[in-house]
Amino acid sequence: MRVLIVDDHYSVRRGVRALLLLGAEDVEICGEAQDGREAVTKAGELNPDLIIMDVRMPVLDGFHATRAIRHRFPGIQIILLSLHDSPEAREESVRAGAFEFVEKSAIWTKLLPTLRRLQASGVVPHEPSSDTTLPAPPPKIAPTMAFRDAEQRFLSTFEQTAVGMAHFAENGRWLRVNQKLCDMLGFSSGQLQRLRFQDLVNPADLEIALAQATKVASGEFEHYAMNTRYIRQDGENVPIRLNVDAVRDPKGNLRYYNCVIQDATDNVLLASELTKTQHALHLATQQLDLLSDQIKAPLTRCSRDLRYQWVNQYYADWLSRPRDKIVGRPILEVVGKEAFQKLQPRFDRVLGGSEVNFSDIIVYDGIGQRSISAAYRPTLDSAHAVDGWIAFVQDLTGKSEP
Repeated sequence: MRVLIVDDHYSVRRGVRALLLLGAEDVEICGEAQDGREAVTKAGELNPDLIIMDVRMPVLDGFHATRAIRHRFPGIQIILLSLHDSPEAREESVRAGAFEFVEKSAIWTKLLPTLRRLQASGVVPHEPSSDTTLPAPPPKIAPTMAFRDAEQRFLSTFEQTAVGMAHFAENGRWLRVNQKLCDMLGFSSGQLQRLRFQDLVNPADLEIALAQATKVASGEFEHYAMNTRYIRQDGENVPIRLNVDAVRDPKGNLRYYNCVIQDATDNVLLASELTKTQHALHLATQQLDLLSDQIKAPLTRCSRDLRYQWVNQYYADWLSRPRDKIVGRPILEVVGKEAFQKLQPRFDRVLGGSEVNFSDIIVYDGIGQRSISAAYRPTLDSAHAVDGWIAFVQDLTGKSEP
């Protein structure tokens, strides 16, 4: 199954890509797009079987893009992603022709099962409407039993989640907090709701937190995440990981902030252990450099985010670049667009856990066309997940076939 990933945030595209490559079978990532208009164009160019697409994007949103794609290419299935779930959004996704609607907070638990269900369904292509405009929002109705049930499900999820959750107003006043946050900070729910988030952020971090919240309120950012410190009721600082996004009314005005607060105390403790290993890691890296430089062929290690982690001197000389102009930089920036596009399917395969061997003619920035033979071997982290690969390259340019 060929998959196109569409989201205006690079981190989301990378996260979905990693999830599919690690957890899905028979999946090829054929491309990415940053907005709905680009998605429509790439749907025609790349002919994917499935598009995983964000709802809220610039230029053309996910609903309109879904309508256009399903109208022009009815065989392409679409899974829509959204920061916020609602009956109206789900109904709109059905009208647009999407196979499924997945809330972003549930991507890690729901996306792969949805994908497997699609693969197993032999789904009949949706017959799209010729109408390319969104229908008017459904009329507001009085609360019903279904509404109360939905509200109860929300409250249950809000309270039972394993992280702190809260809503706060534009002025910082806490509107709703869950018990996990109360336990984390040592306040009761009533005590917190008499405070503002500004009262709890460590003063040294407050300016940055306020600036980020202002940018989200203005629409400049969709959300923000930061490491900060909250002050417990007993005066102690709690290191936390903060993720904040905006909940808006139909006109786009801010209603409140939605906040996920994770206790990062364990991360701080781990940081001290990490410091102890950094010196040993530095020595090991030096030994690796010495060893790799003895290999008289281009050799490199690349990371999951498609950057060079290290290269031997032979590789740097081969690309006619100083080593410090390669290590840490994106592969695309170093090899050039033409070479990257030709190599990317091999990157996807090795990041999926496969050993990759190939011969091809590649045009690199700076050194031009090269006939190469290469071997890619995946590397694993401590959890046995693929975190990158080692590449061994032979330049066969000008050499006769054996």
